[in-house]
Amino acid sequence: MRRSLWSISFFILLLFTLSAHSVVAEDALGKKPTLLRIAGWDVYADPINRGKTIGYKSAERQLGITIEFTPLSHLDEIIDAAESNNDYDILIISNEGIKILGGMGLISPLSLSQIPNYQDLHHSLRYTEWGQIESKTYAVPWAWGPTGLLYDTTQTEEPESWNILWDERFSGQISLWNDVSLIWITALSLGYDNVYNLTRFQLDNVRNKLLNLNQRIFRYYDGEVDAIDSIINGEAVLLNSWFDPSARLLKHKRNFRMAIPKEGAVGMFDSYLISRNSRQNEIAHRFINHQLSPIIQREMVQITGLAPANNETMALLSADEIHALHLGETDYFNRMILWDVMPRKQLYEELLSEIRSDFQARKSSLSIKK
Repeated sequence: MRRSLWSISFFILLLFTLSAHSVVAEDALGKKPTLLRIAGWDVYADPINRGKTIGYKSAERQLGITIEFTPLSHLDEIIDAAESNNDYDILIISNEGIKILGGMGLISPLSLSQIPNYQDLHHSLRYTEWGQIESKTYAVPWAWGPTGLLYDTTQTEEPESWNILWDERFSGQISLWNDVSLIWITALSLGYDNVYNLTRFQLDNVRNKLLNLNQRIFRYYDGEVDAIDSIINGEAVLLNSWFDPSARLLKHKRNFRMAIPKEGAVGMFDSYLISRNSRQNEIAHRFINHQLSPIIQREMVQITGLAPANNETMALLSADEIHALHLGETDYFNRMILWDVMPRKQLYEELLSEIRSDFQARKSSLSIKK
């Protein structure tokens, strides 16, 4: 009888244990990782999986999340994403876009106590006037650099001036970003440094010079992938670019470098912002801190050629990388003309539209003649 009771008790205990184990296993297997949705500049897409962002593998593993990344090529696209109904949690935008999104009420203030890596940022990137709105921090920088001149080292020596773009030797081998920055670099080539607030007279001179360049240009590229494809396919020798893919191009046997012409360069820093609509505020803070870690910052450097926001990253970089990124020059960041809001943006947009239309008309005319 005792043996029978013991057997029954053991059987009941076994059933209870298996049942409990089953429930735990079901919870573990059935619980989906938190989805973190990010939208921002396309250069930060993972090179292999463009639906993810740089650093996603360790972020997903360490934070127990799934990342969904939307790569975008223009500032207006990022602003559109921020005010869409797509419920993005995090936005990656350049410095001039921070105040725009803040003014639209589309971003939330950050809790820097949840982002300890913030204190290791470059001194010019901490508590900046760009990222502060009414004494609250809304943006955490993670990369920075100039919009420089990418050139093929096998075709030309390091260019001294932006005016090399108008050199007949490179006709048909020039590709520029299909963006307002082509107006800025043309203004620099004319000796204007007030690139974001040009007078009508100055804009007219820029217009004439760009119409002349349309006779020599091969393509206006739309984003990172388009630019790299032009280089890999041997179509472009000179490009303006806000990122430096030189290291990535070596495996394609393309030898490019980034130059900063004597007239100077515009530049930017890109930051993480948390959307007002985010339902994952705590996870978003943890993700941003993860992205600022020196290891992930080094990965970003090696993919984009941009400088890291976290100074501690320098310990992980080679002497050549530090030299190429000008990280040893304490005043280099302040020498850039940071991207800024244009008070008369409509005049720039009208000019940009005219230049694009003229280029398309020239292409169509050449096609008909052929």
